[in-house]
Amino acid sequence: MAKNKNFTFESLVPTGKSAEVAALTQSNAVLNAIQETGPSTKVTFDCPNELVEQMKDYGYWEGMSQKDIIIEALGVFFEDKKIRERPEKVKMRKKVGRKPKALKAFMN
Repeated sequence: MAKNKNFTFESLVPTGKSAEVAALTQSNAVLNAIQETGPSTKVTFDCPNELVEQMKDYGYWEGMSQKDIIIEALGVFFEDKKIRERPEKVKMRKKVGRKPKALKAFMN
């Protein structure tokens, strides 16, 4: 049976910094809430084999999916960053690639 543990970067936090550990725990709770609600998008990208193997090993022993590991890692990465939105012109740019199957059926 898989373990239900939350992924944290505690190994990267210097020892004796209990406030930082508490902040990471709180951020993981927020990430889990975000994960459970809201729309999502499928993403595909190349990743070095070493990182994929580490992720698979960690996920196996902690009972986590690769998706969960990546989402939590990205959440922690962006946590303290100031992010500006892209301009509307860029957001509304025509998408490149194949059309989704649902749209193809609708257009015929």
